[in-house]
Amino acid sequence: MTGVLNRYILVEVLKSTALAALFLVSLVLLITFADELDDMGEGRYGLVEILKYLMLITPRTVYELIPAAALLGALITLGSMANFHELTAMRAAGISRWRIIFSVLQVGFLLMLLSIFISEVIAPSSEQAAQMLKLTAKKEQIALKTKYGFWARDGDTYLNIREINTSSELTDINIYEMTADNKLKYSAYAEEAVFLGGTWHLKNIQQTIIDETGVSVSELAEAEMDTLLDPDILEVVIVKPERLSIAGLIHYISFLQDNGQDAEKYILAVTSKIIRPFVILAMLLISIPFVLGSNRVQSTGSRILTGVLIGTGFTLVERLFGGVGVAYGLNPVLSAALPFILVLSVSIVLIRRMD
Repeated sequence: MTGVLNRYILVEVLKSTALAALFLVSLVLLITFADELDDMGEGRYGLVEILKYLMLITPRTVYELIPAAALLGALITLGSMANFHELTAMRAAGISRWRIIFSVLQVGFLLMLLSIFISEVIAPSSEQAAQMLKLTAKKEQIALKTKYGFWARDGDTYLNIREINTSSELTDINIYEMTADNKLKYSAYAEEAVFLGGTWHLKNIQQTIIDETGVSVSELAEAEMDTLLDPDILEVVIVKPERLSIAGLIHYISFLQDNGQDAEKYILAVTSKIIRPFVILAMLLISIPFVLGSNRVQSTGSRILTGVLIGTGFTLVERLFGGVGVAYGLNPVLSAALPFILVLSVSIVLIRRMD
């Protein structure tokens, strides 16, 4: 009997969580779609590109909303069972409160696996592809990141950058310009390029010009180019914490520390990613007292409102601690872990008070 009830609770909470996730993701994507319409018509960024962009950011959106969806799913399912006295019948049949809680937490373990899979396998590449699609369409430049560096095309001009320090500082740059029949007519190599005052300043340049008279090679100490590449496109390929997997973050943290650079925001990001799946369990736990600890019949709407308030509050606290921690040099691990510890502690205290 216990096994049947376990499966019943698990399936019902999963169904409600899936519906809650579908609603939340659809809402976020609808709001994003409305925002993106403001940029429609800029360059090649049209309706088709917007829809592709929304599809590519969906994995990241799902990952971010799984804890809130789990909270809403548990509140709706357990609340409905409480209103129809199903939980009372289970208790009367000898099913302990802790057995019901364990059944709910089983959903959390499944959602943890899903969250890790999305975060580590799907979201990093899809998020970067989304940003690349958006910026290259708006700027009307074709860009690609490969193991041979960053490649970009603007008309008949091709650009290869081997090292991107920041979006305005480049190293080891090759520029190729082709004729209408795809023959090389100009190439240049620059050791360094810096974006200042709306212009790219190139240093230590070696250029080659090919025409009917032959090939001429010259060297320049400095030169300026107004249309080398839009720095906004380079922002896409610069390493950003939210676009990396845990393994990628750990590798990049090691690289930064070996080179004596500040890695605190990446340590904060990797800690948040490690803790994030466990937040799902904390959200499920905190839903328990609002259902099993209440003897009043509540509407589904009031439970949904409770879930939205708790989920929103946690998100705000999480971002506040992360931002304050980076700004004031607090321990990044502690800054990332405190919101989770706070929610887990409140959940345990409320559950213990139920007894």
